[in-house]
Amino acid sequence: MISFAPIWAVVLRHTRMWRRDPNYLLGGFYWPLLDILTWGFLGAWIQKLQGSLQFQNYEIIALLGVLLWQIVGRGSNLIIVSFSEEIWSHNLVNLFSLPLRTIEWVCGSILFFVIMISMVSIFCLLTIYFLYNISFWYLLSTFLIFAPPLLFFTISLGFICLQIITFLGKRGIELGFVIGWALLPFSGACYPIDVLPHWGQMISKFVPMSYVFQGMRNYLVHQQDPTADLIKGYVLGILYAACAIVLFAVCFKRSKQNGLAQLID
Repeated sequence: MISFAPIWAVVLRHTRMWRRDPNYLLGGFYWPLLDILTWGFLGAWIQKLQGSLQFQNYEIIALLGVLLWQIVGRGSNLIIVSFSEEIWSHNLVNLFSLPLRTIEWVCGSILFFVIMISMVSIFCLLTIYFLYNISFWYLLSTFLIFAPPLLFFTISLGFICLQIITFLGKRGIELGFVIGWALLPFSGACYPIDVLPHWGQMISKFVPMSYVFQGMRNYLVHQQDPTADLIKGYVLGILYAACAIVLFAVCFKRSKQNGLAQLID
């Protein structure tokens, strides 16, 4: 006969883990909140624009938005994982006991990110070409216009997350993944920024990718020149990337002085 006491003991064990570790609460409640915000604002935009020119071109806008967002969302995850993997495998101390400078590791991680996100983008482009009635070369040419500034912002986002991990160790890895995706509702990837409430639009002004997606949407719908929006995306993205790498180098140097083993514990 099954006893209730051992069953309840298992429940208590995991309940207490959730109470002690905010990562569990973050993972449990954050992702549903993100879905509610993203798809709620998307639904509001579609309802408002039914029958308009933007809605008629929704397929290409949506697919390019998803494709370009992969650079930011998946790209920042790649940078985080490149560092987190060394923590998970207990290889961090061994790695930096080699004649490997921090700047060399940073450059290697960025190059790895660019190679992997290029492969993912090619895969996504081919998938869209085979599944939807959209010209491959038109899709590729449009993608290449708006992808480069997002690369810079992704680098800044990835290294901001790595700063958190250097402070908190492996306990901060989940938080690092969360931060990258927290900007999705304010990016304009799925809908225009003007759908957001005033406070959301104010946040978007400081997010470089919001200008890129705004330029992409105006380019596809109204054939407007996206140069002004792209310049804003480039300037903010490069500025953020430079600051994030410098701050990460400072934080990591301090962690090395305190002992890298503390990040693994």
